[in-house]
Amino acid sequence: ILARAPSRDRGSTHTRRAMDFVKGLAGAVMNEVVQQQSSMSGRRSSVKITNRCVDASSNYSRAAPAVSGQGEVHMLIFAIDYKRTSSPLTCSMDGRNMEALAQACGVTDLVAMYDDECQKDAAFQAIADVGSRCTDDDYFVIYYSGHGTSMQDQDGDEADGKDEAYCFVDANGQVTASSCMRDDDFAAAVIAATSQSVRIVILSDCCHSGTIADLRKENWAGREAISISGCLDSQTSGDMGRGGIFTHSMLLAIDHLQDASTEDYSVGMMYNGTLDYDARIFNSAQDITMQHTTAVSPDRLAWPLVPRAEYKAPLTQAAAATGANTADEAVQQALINPQLLAGLGINPALIQFISASGLASGKIDPKELMKAGFECWKAGGFKDIEKRVKSQCKTQ
Repeated sequence: ILARAPSRDRGSTHTRRAMDFVKGLAGAVMNEVVQQQSSMSGRRSSVKITNRCVDASSNYSRAAPAVSGQGEVHMLIFAIDYKRTSSPLTCSMDGRNMEALAQACGVTDLVAMYDDECQKDAAFQAIADVGSRCTDDDYFVIYYSGHGTSMQDQDGDEADGKDEAYCFVDANGQVTASSCMRDDDFAAAVIAATSQSVRIVILSDCCHSGTIADLRKENWAGREAISISGCLDSQTSGDMGRGGIFTHSMLLAIDHLQDASTEDYSVGMMYNGTLDYDARIFNSAQDITMQHTTAVSPDRLAWPLVPRAEYKAPLTQAAAATGANTADEAVQQALINPQLLAGLGINPALIQFISASGLASGKIDPKELMKAGFECWKAGGFKDIEKRVKSQCKTQ
């Protein structure tokens, strides 16, 4: 219908309403396909999406606490530099950048653990403590930046025969098999610590993290939980020296959504924005993966970390501080001013990954992010799900 409409009419009120209706219908169809897939696949009760725009509509009944005034956001941050190992990282800057975001969002229950504090037993206790403070309308946000690994599957629930795991450290600051937290154990700890109605968002900037929350397990049934990871289980996350690509892409998306006066938006909107900056700014080889339970979808969960005060991502601050007239000049000046970058929480090594053309290509457009999810569906981006559903229907 839209294709046949005269070009002069495509911007009309009726046409815009028609497009909004079609977008909503597309989202409903996508959600229905997901629900059918779940009901026919036994205990496999989650959906995984990689590098693909999703429905970015706001189809949730419970807005974020910062918008609705109902509930609170409880946040737990783990960031490990592995200073006493042969494979050090600089993830503490990730953690501090996330702390700055949380503070701008008015989060009052914020627990951040760094380096040698991040031992497995202490992490389990922190999950239990923070999770126990969450009530019905609350969010429990867990952020992890560090090493990830894969371990031999112990209960036969992994198709590749491997569990994913967070690499916590022991009392000597070393990573051992016993210091790592398997996805099975992590999921069990989060579930045990929270009530059924708590909304859960898990953010991981580490390798082997695509399914770190193990949301396929039937224990997650009925829970609103979404996990977003900086790479697939088989990949290595892009540690830039002062923060991972996923983290910086996400912070840029939140920054520029605020600039666009978007104060109430879905996880789907934030995810699409993160993909946009990951591709446009970093040309990243790492993948950004979302996994969610079938009790929720990206458009049906409000994004919880909405800044109440003016918020600027570290890279935005760096670009402004250089005083350059063009994006190319900003990148060049940043390269010769490592003290400036360090002061803003950015390692100079990050600059080599930045596309100047991406910086110059303009800020985020929420309408385009919402449109992207529909366009992906229209172009057949969800054919794989539909094929599985049809195949399972025939089997049934």
